[in-house]
Amino acid sequence: MFKKITLTCSLLLLICVLFYSSIASAVEPSIRFQHLTIENGLPQNAIYSVFQDSTGFLWLGTQDGLARYDGYNLKIFQHELNNVNSLSHNYITIIIEDRDGNLWLGTRGGGLNYFNTKSQQFTHYSFQANNANSLSHNDVWSIIEDNQGNLWLGTDGGLNHFNTKTQQFTRYPHQVNNPNSLSHNEVRSIVEDSQGNLWLGTRKGGLNYFNTKTQQFTHYRHQTNDSNSLSNNGIHVIVEDSQGNLWIGTEGGLNHFNTQKKQFSHYRHQVNNSNSLSDDVIYSITKDSQDSLWIGTGGGLNHFNIKSEQVIRYQNQSNNIHSLSDDVVNSIIEGSHGNLWVGTGAGLNHFNTKNELFNHYHHQANDPYSLSDDDVWSLTEDSQGDVWVSTRSGGLNHFNTKQKQFTHYRHQADNPNSLNSDNIRRVIEDKQGNLWIATVGGGLNHFNRKTQEFKHYRHLINEPNSLSDDVVWNILKDKQNNLWLATNSGLNYFNTKTQQFTRYRHQANDPNSLSHDNLFTMAEDKQGNIWIGTDGGGLTHFNTKKQIFTNYLHQEDDLNSLSNNTVNHIMEDSHSNLWIGTSRGLNLFNTKTKKFKRYNTENGLLNNIAYSIEEDNQGYIWISTNQGLTRMDPKTETFSHYDVGDGLQSNEFNSTASFKSKTGELFFGGIKGFNRFFPEKIIDDIQPPTVVITDMLLLNKSVPIISIDKPITEKNTHFSLTQAIHLTEAITLTHKDNIIAFEFSALHFSNAKKNQFAYQLVGWDENWVHTDYKNRRATYTNLPHGEYTFRVKASNADGYWNKDGTSLHITILPPPWKTWWAYTLFGLFLLSLVLAFINSQRKKVIFERHLNTQLENKVAERTAELQSTNTQLEELSLTDQLTGLRNRRYLQNNLQSDLDLILRMNSPSKFNHLDKRTNESDLIFFLIDLDHFKQVNDIHGHSAGDAVLIQIQSILEQVFRKSDHLVRWGGEEFLVVARFSNRDYAPKLAEKLRRTVEAHDFDIGQGEILKKTCSIGFACFPFVLDKPECLAWEQVIDIADHCMYAAKKSKRNSWVGLNNIDCSEDNLFSNITGKTQDLIELKKLAVESSITDKSRLKWD
Repeated sequence: MFKKITLTCSLLLLICVLFYSSIASAVEPSIRFQHLTIENGLPQNAIYSVFQDSTGFLWLGTQDGLARYDGYNLKIFQHELNNVNSLSHNYITIIIEDRDGNLWLGTRGGGLNYFNTKSQQFTHYSFQANNANSLSHNDVWSIIEDNQGNLWLGTDGGLNHFNTKTQQFTRYPHQVNNPNSLSHNEVRSIVEDSQGNLWLGTRKGGLNYFNTKTQQFTHYRHQTNDSNSLSNNGIHVIVEDSQGNLWIGTEGGLNHFNTQKKQFSHYRHQVNNSNSLSDDVIYSITKDSQDSLWIGTGGGLNHFNIKSEQVIRYQNQSNNIHSLSDDVVNSIIEGSHGNLWVGTGAGLNHFNTKNELFNHYHHQANDPYSLSDDDVWSLTEDSQGDVWVSTRSGGLNHFNTKQKQFTHYRHQADNPNSLNSDNIRRVIEDKQGNLWIATVGGGLNHFNRKTQEFKHYRHLINEPNSLSDDVVWNILKDKQNNLWLATNSGLNYFNTKTQQFTRYRHQANDPNSLSHDNLFTMAEDKQGNIWIGTDGGGLTHFNTKKQIFTNYLHQEDDLNSLSNNTVNHIMEDSHSNLWIGTSRGLNLFNTKTKKFKRYNTENGLLNNIAYSIEEDNQGYIWISTNQGLTRMDPKTETFSHYDVGDGLQSNEFNSTASFKSKTGELFFGGIKGFNRFFPEKIIDDIQPPTVVITDMLLLNKSVPIISIDKPITEKNTHFSLTQAIHLTEAITLTHKDNIIAFEFSALHFSNAKKNQFAYQLVGWDENWVHTDYKNRRATYTNLPHGEYTFRVKASNADGYWNKDGTSLHITILPPPWKTWWAYTLFGLFLLSLVLAFINSQRKKVIFERHLNTQLENKVAERTAELQSTNTQLEELSLTDQLTGLRNRRYLQNNLQSDLDLILRMNSPSKFNHLDKRTNESDLIFFLIDLDHFKQVNDIHGHSAGDAVLIQIQSILEQVFRKSDHLVRWGGEEFLVVARFSNRDYAPKLAEKLRRTVEAHDFDIGQGEILKKTCSIGFACFPFVLDKPECLAWEQVIDIADHCMYAAKKSKRNSWVGLNNIDCSEDNLFSNITGKTQDLIELKKLAVESSITDKSRLKWD
């Protein structure tokens, strides 16, 4: 076997030299460990014991105290000099939970500690020299609870049995002259088998079997001449498997002990064998739910498949922040929900076995056999089932999916037959099994798999049949095996026989040409037509038979158009639907109706950058984004989201970097490598979390737990808990406790940052308050006295809720003046008042006079109220109820006085020449109509339309003076009468209003903002200066309305105004409204407009 390996390595090395590529050994997908260290609040980084209790809390034993972890926060327990109820010693070696839910802890130097989870207090058991029934030694390394509820302890002074009822210890030490005694006093591990007997691992005396009935020990030691004996007498850990056999971690490797045959099998570290253990010194072992072993050594973590005997090593890599934090692994457990917790010399490591479904491959700086570059541009499967990985700066990678080997192909400056660019965008395979490679800056490369040589096709300036640009973003092989290339200079068709290129470019004067020359992605549909995604030019359909391009662009006013003109990826699904990923969301294109349906952050996506799209075998759509990976069910239009916490390479992916393999496996690439996974194995975790209240605060200080025998001191608040808050069902507070807060957690650690929460104080909150992991505190101030229930519920990362959650009943006592005895005093006081009232009857006349005065005052007050009400009713009749603006009735009632004054100011007797006319002697009528207002009601509802109309009020008040008449004329039309103004300022006011409306963000609720424009028409009164009474004010409004509709028909988002020059026309009003353009051309009317080309104005 070793000869074969050597020969293979030699051949691979030869290929490396000849073709400037590097061949990798088997590369396993990496695990992304999450770390918890002293920087996160641990008291110390060396973790010797990890344990998860029945509630779901994680307990960590360190050299400097005990830590409880709830997925977000750490609560620390340490030895306190003057507190007998604190830890006896900070060096924690072992943690277990008994059947009552309390903890037992072994320490190094402090003996045994019992932790009451209700009172959160410790009780100590230590060695006493004069007491044979005490613990035999203060160094406790192992603890188990037997089926009787008693404890067995492994110490440096032998085995101890602790009777929890009598509180007495029985010692089983090593006895020199007794061969049936313990073989060595330093007991490191204890396992109880199904018969209730014990297996003990000692530091130097090998394995011991203890028959609890006969009270005798049987020894199993290393025998130099017996290959079936124990490999080493130093034992740190023992685990029993489902067959009743033992797995023993020694200082000389892993031992499997067949308890029936009494034989040992050995698994050792082998220097040149990566399938062996990473180190022979084994500190910890746990058996997971898949019946595999996780083995902690002095040289890293090992996953051991019992059936295949395959070993996968996980070790610290200084260049990889997600690798194991330290190679000394002291403790391992598999917690709830598939979480593996690894205690090392440099903190806690955590990963979820579910996350292994997203296999991750990435570049490792010190490993020449890993992926050459983390930035993955594309992935392609060849006919052999292997994967070709295009990278941004690491060239081309060939990944043998069976052997799990990477081969690197890089640009070599001194080799003309190598790649000519390391920036690879896309790879496809032709019928001959050779590769065509799109590069950025190197044009098109052809790779001959047999000769291992690259041929280059470049842009030649004077050669029209060459490649149009050396920046090639994509390659497509169509059903006729033709090659199509997307470049920075249009589309290229490559004839592989003639070796010539045909170019297709954007032609400004040809609507049937490409919409844009910067092409990004391509896809061929089932009809053999090509769909092209551009960088800024939208989506293009190319009919290859007719050689016609049809372009689909984003239209700001059309919600059925493409959501954005930057198209990242195109995918046709199994139902011939076209999915388009853009820089503003996902689009579903109906090829029959030619309409696009948009999906974005408002209706399901977490991020609007849709990079790459794939359909799995179940019909789900997978979309890579800048916020992870999203799975969409197109039938129900529901979404599931996955992020780096689920095992993804990172949350940021790359455009077109994906494919579905022949086996249905999906590949997605991003900025930190790529993931591969079988979608059908990505199953939601339907088990909701355990919800706990982790802290209660009064006046922003945690409430202490005070035992019955510990009185409240001055340092404590007037209120204290009698047991841990997560076990407390009800509390009673006083009225002084006016700032109350509760902190809570969901004990589901798979991806704790995605857990969601909701809380409600029943009796105060009308609805549930939803929040996330960052805001897990509910605070209430100045609550009235009464009965309340604080409830909190939570979901796991997959959105499955624990709807029952947890709750705490709260009673807030009334203040003294609201108690029963206070009310008694109030009653007595009231009685005295009654007596005083009776006495006051003697002064009847004075009282009656006083009463009459009060009645008269009330009549006067009532009269004043009626007058005020009448005034208010009159005001309401003149006001638009929705916007608060004036209505038509108001204008009719109040305009006449302005008209009379204007007519006097413009009377011929007042001035002899127009130049002497008063500057502010005009009434300017502005009619404003909102553009496309019907769409607001149709799409967003009438409440949104009302919100827009209401906001127009503030815009009008911003543009015009307080003295001007602001009127809602009807529907979405508004009338403004600029009083006593100069008509020369009318265009400036119209432009200011137009710009203000255009710039305004119309808030229609729920965080949604609309942009709107308006069309404006205006005319002045008097319309004819030298004949001010020539046209009535109502006719001037009609002229303004005529102008407004001209603005709307001609352009929208514009203004138009008319002014009279010559009043010689008969039937002036009808001619102005019916023959507007004629009068303008005859220069009998003057037109002013924001539309610079006034020939475009449409008056009919």
